[in-house]
Formats: sequence, C-alpha cells, structure tokens
Amino acid sequence: MKIKHVTHSNLNNVDFNQLDFGKTYSDYMMVMDHDGNSWSDYSIEPLRELSFHPGMSVFHYGQAIFEGLKAFKSDNGKINIFRLHDNIDRFNKSAERLLMPQIDKQQALEAIKKFVELQREWVPSRSQGSLYVRPFMISTDNTLRAVPSKAYKFVVIACPVGFYYSVPLRVMINKEYRRAATGGIGYAKAAGNYAASFYPSNQAKELGFDQVLWTDITDDYKLEELGSANFFYVKNGALYTPKMRDSILNGITRNTVINLAKESGLEVHEEAISADRIKSELAAGDVDCLFATGTAAAITYINELQIDSELFQVNSNTYAPIVQIKQDLDDCKFGLKNHEDWNVWV
Repeated sequence: MKIKHVTHSNLNNVDFNQLDFGKTYSDYMMVMDHDGNSWSDYSIEPLRELSFHPGMSVFHYGQAIFEGLKAFKSDNGKINIFRLHDNIDRFNKSAERLLMPQIDKQQALEAIKKFVELQREWVPSRSQGSLYVRPFMISTDNTLRAVPSKAYKFVVIACPVGFYYSVPLRVMINKEYRRAATGGIGYAKAAGNYAASFYPSNQAKELGFDQVLWTDITDDYKLEELGSANFFYVKNGALYTPKMRDSILNGITRNTVINLAKESGLEVHEEAISADRIKSELAAGDVDCLFATGTAAAITYINELQIDSELFQVNSNTYAPIVQIKQDLDDCKFGLKNHEDWNVWV
C-alpha cells in the first residue's frame, strides 16, 4: 500500500454540528486500478479530481457499483467500522452480477481500516453523526463498443455526516413505476438502480412525500423497498418485512434489525406482502409502526403512508419496542452492545 500525505487538511473548515449528507469530503481518497489481469496496489492519497476520456465506457453503459458504510466514534475514542465484512461481501456480489472483477476481501478490509485510521479526526462524535465511507468501482475502457470493460478503477471516498432523517417520513406507494424486476439487477448496489428511481421519486416529492415505497411487477403489487432503504412494519406486535428476492437489495441494516428484533423477543415474519394487504391492515387499525432501515437512514419512522390516494397515519415514532431496537442498533454501532462479529475496530 502506498500513502501520500496531505500537506494541508481541511478539517478546521468543517462545522461538525452542521453536516449535510454527502456534501463535505474528508482529506483522503483511496484508489486501485485493474488492468484486465490483476489489481494494482492500494494507494491512499489526497482527495483530488479525476480526469477521464469522454469515451470511457462507464459514461455510456453504466458499469458502476458502490457500497455505503459508516465508521462510528465511541466515547473512549475508538472507531468502529460497522459490519465492514458484510459490505465487502455485498460489493463483490454486485461486481459478479455486472461482470466486474472481485476485490480481495482481507486486503480490502485492511485497506479501508487504514483509510479510516488515517483520518480518524474526521469521524464525528456520537452526538454529531458518523463518517460515511463510499467505495465504488467503475469501468474505464475508452470504447463505445457495448461490451464489458477490461479495465476498472476502485475508489473509496468519505464524508462526515449528520443524521439523514430528523423527522418521520411521508411515503407513497407508486404502482405506475418499478425500481427493479425479477431477473434484473435489483439485488446489486448498481448505480443505474438509483438513477431509474429519480423521476418517480421527484414526482412523489412534488406531491409532498419524502420517499416512494416500490412494488414488484405482479398484478397484486407486492411491496419491495424504499428508494434507499428496506421496509418494515409491526402488526399486532409482530414484525413484518418483504421477503428477499433478486429485485430487492439485501440491506445490511435490515439484517441487523431482524437479528436485534429476534433477540428482543419480537416475532419476525419475512414474507410476500401485497399493497392491498397492508392497506386493509392499516384500515383495520392493526398496524402499530412503520419504518425504514438503511446505512444512511438507520431506523427512520414512517408516520404517513399513501396507498391508492388514501393516506394512512401511524404514530410510529412512539412504538416502544421499535424505539428500543433503534437504541440497541445505535449501541451496537458504538460498541456498547455485545456483537463483536459486526465490529471492525480502528
């Protein structure tokens, strides 16, 4: 690994009490190149702009994947990169689906640890937020041929971030558009999945909603996920979430919440859930809580859900069992709850 140190840090210019998501970047980036045969060594260097040929294949055919993970600063100053192993595994699964080269898991783990350690002062305190770490890979062949690239660039950047959602969400189910389809790339963290969601998500925002809850392509509109988070709800004291399939991203926070819920004694159901089913459950008053989970969102309550132009309201943020799981999730991230298999300490 090569390390080139910054000559001047931007750290003193950052107000850690006023952090917008993804707008403030740390001092360093990490890069690695694949020449069609093998990866180069990792290089940690000062953050800079990258220059590319306009014919580079990623601009035309979208061979691009990414991950999102967070580093948290505990009260004793130690840094925990939460569930890093799982992020690397999911990154490689995305790479496989888009015919991109795998990264070595152990080497990536050690490199990202070093990347975070080098800029540990960029990790906000618990009351301020966390350091969001964004690994991504793009195809870099300069060709207009619609074929898989041979060359690739792997990059890691980081942003100190505050809390993504400060208030409960207003969400609508959109039955006109789809985020992904069976047999497609919905389970991969591919850049194009997010681009495809922008238009209907913007329509939802114009109607006063924060997010879209996507459905599948079947006639009964089975629930899938939100634009950047998995979906959960509590009915009569039991926790429900859509069953995983290849059109849904297998969320790491989703998995964490399911584990914590089971540990707390909650009954957990992963199953197919149609839009009509949850609509009737809401109408009957059987739903105690609605929420979304994700690396950025953590656990974010949903207090309003619109289905077929009918708006349902639930006081999700007052439901005690999920409030406790939200606290347990935070405690895990900061090393206060015993789940060492999820932690990578720096």
